[in-house]
Amino acid sequence: MRVLKAVIASSLFVIAMPTLAEDKPKLDRNDPNAVRCKRLEVTGSLVRKERICKTNAEWRTISDQQGRDADDLITRSRSGMNPNG
Repeated sequence: MRVLKAVIASSLFVIAMPTLAEDKPKLDRNDPNAVRCKRLEVTGSLVRKERICKTNAEWRTISDQQGRDADDLITRSRSGMNPNG
């Protein structure tokens, strides 16, 4: 009886899977809501990498923030660490 239930459950799962995949529209690769995953090196490890997934909009926000941080660091180093110039 258990085997029969498992077979029925797995066959229903296989039948339902294509319908679940069809419900999601395929996003363009450059769409801000499309998810991209990157493998980033883990600090302190020679070989370990971490997989991080975010939307294109989130990756853009992170990149913009890093650019602002770099500009701020350069500006402060030129002014002798005086935040008022």
